[in-house]
Amino acid sequence: MQFSSGQLCAVLAAVLFGVSPVFCKLVIGDMSPALLAGLLYLGSGLGLQGVLLAQKKSSLQELRGLTLRHRLKLAGAVVAGGVIAPVCLAYGIKHGTASEVSLLLNLETVATTLIAWLVFREYIGPYVWSGKVLILAGAGLVVLKAQGALTFSQPGLLVVIACVFWGIDNNLTRDVDEISSTVLASVKGLCAGAFSVLLALIFPGGAVTAGQVMGTMSIGAVSYGLSLVLFVEALRRIGAARTATFFAVGPFFGTLLSVVLLGERPPAAYWVATALMLSGIFLLYLEVHCHRHTHEDLAHAHPHVHDEHHLHEHEEGEEGEPHHHLHVHHPVTHTHVHAPDPHHRHGH
Repeated sequence: MQFSSGQLCAVLAAVLFGVSPVFCKLVIGDMSPALLAGLLYLGSGLGLQGVLLAQKKSSLQELRGLTLRHRLKLAGAVVAGGVIAPVCLAYGIKHGTASEVSLLLNLETVATTLIAWLVFREYIGPYVWSGKVLILAGAGLVVLKAQGALTFSQPGLLVVIACVFWGIDNNLTRDVDEISSTVLASVKGLCAGAFSVLLALIFPGGAVTAGQVMGTMSIGAVSYGLSLVLFVEALRRIGAARTATFFAVGPFFGTLLSVVLLGERPPAAYWVATALMLSGIFLLYLEVHCHRHTHEDLAHAHPHVHDEHHLHEHEEGEEGEPHHHLHVHHPVTHTHVHAPDPHHRHGH
């Protein structure tokens, strides 16, 4: 399977996010989980706002152009993925091990795929389904602890809940393609971060130093901000299910880093789980989705180049590639390998 730019974006996003539990474990100290989640997202939003200012772009101007439907989806994504999920993850980081948290983050790909299939009718092939089963089996080994009898890991269950809400977030975010990925990630970071920090101030935890605050916000800027921009780009190019599956490589980097930096020694079951999950991810590389399909009339704006889907005429000043402008897609029927990007969200 040819490695596309969408897949590369997903993998880079995965690595940046996958190592975050380890670095958070290093700085959290007595910090409350709500404050940890808030500072991570606040660092993400502020860092991306700095990038937008340097590019002389306005978040408010792009947000005004959103339809009501997409504003509601963005609001839902902020609540699910920016408030509920990170607070659950922060509690998991606080009370669990970094290796456990890192491995269980793979369940985000399963939640995203199930929601994409059940709610948004995204096509999921047999290789993807097989991969999800292996990832679920690996997650079960991590969450279930055999201590005389099978028991559930409470921190692990919190991470599972976080993954479900991030699955909702990913599918809502995928369709909000009227604004740039940087603006979308920045808005999510600022809104979610402000809410969680306010929550932490109302219910304060232990003492926090300035170094912890700056360190957490720096982690957020890279592992949440930059990672989210890359993730949104991948969502738009290859769809939610495939992005989430490639994103599942990130937690393995976190698990290895927990051994190197924190001296954690995961039990043998964790390494069996790792092998199962990696096998599940590998199955995606065997998938080739190709069939005859029809593109209907569609008018939208997004960065593009002159390919078989963009054969329209241009006005003066729009000839450079890639370029961004409102354009119309006329009906066409053809066959080629494709992913569920904005031009290929058809029925099967």
